[in-house]
Amino acid sequence: MKNINIIGAGLAGCECALYLAKNGIKVKLYEMKKIKKTPAQNSELFSELVCSNSLKSSEITNACGLLKEEMRILGSEFVSAALSSKVPAGQALAVDREIFSKIITDKINSNENIEIIDKEIVSLDEFKDEIVVIATGPLTSDDLMQDIKKYIGDDGLYFYDAEAPIIDSSSIDMNIAYRLDRYSENLDEGDYLNLPMSKEEYYNFYNELISAKSAPRHDFDKLVLFEGCMPIEEMAKRGEK
Repeated sequence: MKNINIIGAGLAGCECALYLAKNGIKVKLYEMKKIKKTPAQNSELFSELVCSNSLKSSEITNACGLLKEEMRILGSEFVSAALSSKVPAGQALAVDREIFSKIITDKINSNENIEIIDKEIVSLDEFKDEIVVIATGPLTSDDLMQDIKKYIGDDGLYFYDAEAPIIDSSSIDMNIAYRLDRYSENLDEGDYLNLPMSKEEYYNFYNELISAKSAPRHDFDKLVLFEGCMPIEEMAKRGEK
């Protein structure tokens, strides 16, 4: 069998490469990060998490958790790495993003069936009749996206980069706040901090939130929001409730 070419060493590209390699198939994995990073990338590691470190629920009673369990049964390296690097997050599967990416990177680098090629692919024409998996996702480079449009039309890819603020835990008054898991009744445990408010406090918080100064967005950030993962200030602007 010919080599299978995979463009992009993100989550999907690395999972695909490792699965094929584990089954004895030679893979050429193309990644441009050492040549050129997108504005959303910082790390040199593969499978970099550029958004949330939460992989959503691990409960098999919902679609997100069931999918991860099915992937685990099928031998997913992604899920294996996530379980090895998980951090407390209640019923969600959250990871230490650097440890997670390093686990995947080490597996890629040590697999003799995977050849890593540090190169930006700008045209699919160079592969001719070879098998190609395009796994560049929303961080596809502009030149490659222009080439892909020849096959899929003019609808572009979309990425919105939202960041949560980090605060010093010592600044939280734990006489008011309390720990509790999302569905737990045990007040002595829990990975979430809950901050109860009176009606007056809530509306004060709401008004401060919708009028607060915002960080400048990247040029590639378009304010077209995914309903399942919205910035809190944009949600608040829809109304007090």
